[in-house]
Amino acid sequence: MGGRVAGKAGGNYYSGGNSSASFSGINEEIIWISIGMSIAIVILITIGLCIIIREKCKKRHAHFIHV
Repeated sequence: MGGRVAGKAGGNYYSGGNSSASFSGINEEIIWISIGMSIAIVILITIGLCIIIREKCKKRHAHFIHV
């Protein structure tokens, strides 16, 4: 009997309607968090590249002024 009760508990945990809905909600939340973090990383990389390009342009202009 103990084995049957444990089997039912395991079955309910994995195949219950509520648990599957909560798992899909967690997965959807992870997907949205990943998308948001990806967008944030792309924005930060773009800002970094703009700063690097701006510094190179400043150095070129400074070089032409001194020459």
